[in-house]
Amino acid sequence: MLTVQDFKQKLNDAIIQADVIKIFDNLLTIAVEEGASDIHIEPFENYSRIRIRIDGDLIELVQYPNNIHESIISKFKIESGQMRPDEKRLPQDARVSTVTLTNKEIDLRANTLPTVWWEKLVMRIVDKSKKIPLINELGLEWINAELLYKNLAYPNGIILNTGPTGSGKTATLYACLDFINKVDVNIITYEDPVEVKLFGLNQSQIRTDIWFTFASGLRAALRQDPDIIMVWEIRDKETLDMAMDAAMTGHLVLSTIHTNSSVETITRVFNLGAKAFMLAGTFNGVIAQRLSKKICSHCAVDINIKDKPAFQFAKQAFATMDRKMLKDEIVRRGISSEQWTKFINDGITSYGSGKDPQSGETCSVCWWSGYKGRIGIFEFMDYNEEVKKMLLDGKSAFDIEKYALQYGMINLERDGIFKVIKGQIFIDDVYKIVKHH
Repeated sequence: MLTVQDFKQKLNDAIIQADVIKIFDNLLTIAVEEGASDIHIEPFENYSRIRIRIDGDLIELVQYPNNIHESIISKFKIESGQMRPDEKRLPQDARVSTVTLTNKEIDLRANTLPTVWWEKLVMRIVDKSKKIPLINELGLEWINAELLYKNLAYPNGIILNTGPTGSGKTATLYACLDFINKVDVNIITYEDPVEVKLFGLNQSQIRTDIWFTFASGLRAALRQDPDIIMVWEIRDKETLDMAMDAAMTGHLVLSTIHTNSSVETITRVFNLGAKAFMLAGTFNGVIAQRLSKKICSHCAVDINIKDKPAFQFAKQAFATMDRKMLKDEIVRRGISSEQWTKFINDGITSYGSGKDPQSGETCSVCWWSGYKGRIGIFEFMDYNEEVKKMLLDGKSAFDIEKYALQYGMINLERDGIFKVIKGQIFIDDVYKIVKHH
């Protein structure tokens, strides 16, 4: 059976032979086997290169001479059947289904971009052989998970998922849909694009070129006798208004919105024209999330971080939290008193060394990186009665967040620190992606 290293050698051989078909075959196979999410094929003045994104980081795979770059891009355009090979002045999009040399079915969402040298090609990989994750496999723990399950059981209202591009919102939404997908429930989704086809769902592809938008889809959904509606993204006032109308007429609505935290969603929807009473009457909860690299368990070692500013931030993160709620959260997450004391008192945490603990050579699992895989960092703002009362009383998003944090909300920072204490992620990686409050 061929290994990834074998396919890398075959890729180098194909580049030397200028065999474009073999270049693509081996490149796609390497990317999928390495768990990459994206492939970048990019030209420069003196050479071109291929990079793949693994666990959030771009890694250079190979460099090659510019004289074959145009052939590589043109070959992809022709094979896609959706791009014009002769058009090199404008960006173009395509979606392609193919099979790797290891017989894995994948979808590619591709885009070309004219640069000052030649065209750059980026391909987002959707590995169809991967199963939809379960909710408890995403990284949602104790109170955040309990709140999500509670809100998914409601017959109506809105649940929003927020976070930057590449933060795992797609996986979370599909996991939620898979969880509530039952034979006695009618679920309609409006997606752009439909990334995963799930049995039992009525999935619809948005087509803005013919005025089939999220808002018009929501309007049509109400005549399809739905129980649950998923709209991929709330981008404008019309879509938000339709989502709120659907929630008020007895439907559970799932969607995404672009903000940096769950509480900032309040400001965002106000800016889109929503009123406080509409928010209080329709919103069930908002999930915010990020993706962090996981420490390689094979080469993890203990280090002292007491001198790092991040360590002081971590201790402050729990200063205002109700003591009983904090203790319950620690116990429910399976954090031992030894782990808690080791971190809070001694400043000891785990770090991926990248070295094999026995031989001291390169770690065979992570190959010097110190990381293997990624895990979600989450917060869930539950729109309970007190939060709704504060909205109706005209309280600011800042006041609402202060209340929620005091009475047990596990925000992104707190969730990340809990995962640091459990040895899952490194503390510096937490503060690269979340703010200290």
